[in-house]
Amino acid sequence: MKIAVIAANGLTGQVFVQFALRAGHQVRAGIHNSSNMKAAPGLSFMKCDATQEGEVIKLIQGQDAVVSFIGHVRGSPPDVQTKATKVIVSAMTKLNQKRLVSLTGTGVRFPKDKITLIDRLLNMSIGIIDPKRVVDGINHAEILKNSDLDWTIIRVLRLTSVKRRQFALQPHGPTKPFVSRDEVAQAVLEVIEQHRFIRQAPIIGKGPHN
Repeated sequence: MKIAVIAANGLTGQVFVQFALRAGHQVRAGIHNSSNMKAAPGLSFMKCDATQEGEVIKLIQGQDAVVSFIGHVRGSPPDVQTKATKVIVSAMTKLNQKRLVSLTGTGVRFPKDKITLIDRLLNMSIGIIDPKRVVDGINHAEILKNSDLDWTIIRVLRLTSVKRRQFALQPHGPTKPFVSRDEVAQAVLEVIEQHRFIRQAPIIGKGPHN
């Protein structure tokens, strides 16, 4: 499978690229600024500012699936995810492409979500400290819900670099308190390969033996 990765040079993006390559996929990595990613068989690089439609079209053209790891980093605009998602949806629509997977936080709520106490408390604190970040995630999800794409939004509470453990993708949670980037990479790859959770927003929760 050919997979275009937007924000491939971020911490989670780099992990996903390695997972996808090991699984035998071809990856076209969209790099916004500089990157220390190393060349590898099946991997190609392309400069891509996700808010520029022309660059997004060049990145995703001819690909079977698109993955977006656009998120908030130091100095990024408060609505970066919303702006990028609008551009990505427009580009995919023009190219008649359908499959998109995006990553966001559990502060983006859906009906029937099972919200744990730690989930509620952490998102409440983020809402106080950085409310625009929460709004950005919510708005990006609304854009996808109103599109004709076969989207999946994978939601996590808190990303860490802890060791990967067993997990389960649950339609409405409950969430694991801490989710490793390896778990995110595996989850994204699974929903692409198995074509699961179309137009849904599963939460990464505990596995059967956690």
